[in-house]
Amino acid sequence: MPTEFRLEIFFFEQEQDKDFAEKEAEKLLTLVTKLAPHINLRIKVQKASRPYRKWNIPVHDPIEEGSQTLLITHEEIGAEGRAGPEKGCLSKQKMVEKERKGGNSADITIHEWIHTIVGKTINGREIPNPDHSAYYGFSENTATKGPNGAYRWCNWYRHILREYP
Repeated sequence: MPTEFRLEIFFFEQEQDKDFAEKEAEKLLTLVTKLAPHINLRIKVQKASRPYRKWNIPVHDPIEEGSQTLLITHEEIGAEGRAGPEKGCLSKQKMVEKERKGGNSADITIHEWIHTIVGKTINGREIPNPDHSAYYGFSENTATKGPNGAYRWCNWYRHILREYP
């Protein structure tokens, strides 16, 4: 039986960011489908109506109860993205830069999305923090390098999102 998650991706600073957000949603959906086909990820892209600051970054509460949120910003947030339980933020500049260097910006989005679902369960197993890869035996030696030279943690993310305990 598929595990369902709902993600709301918000844009807010520029109207043309809607196209960017929709393309990012497609990339994330493609990556999640490849790594964890048992997950039914529903993504809704919408303009932010009430962003606010948490953890010193712009975030947005979900419109639909039970959803997680990621807000795409032009603001310099000091990282590719930052997220915690239920909500987070993505740096548009870092995502564009990653793509320009030949990488996949969905590598950023999936990492931050996983932060928003930490502690939820898939088939009775709790989702771990995506920053704790070494604790679970995943290191740079288990990662692959993308065309931009940056590590891709697909094996780790596949493990986090695995179907069976």
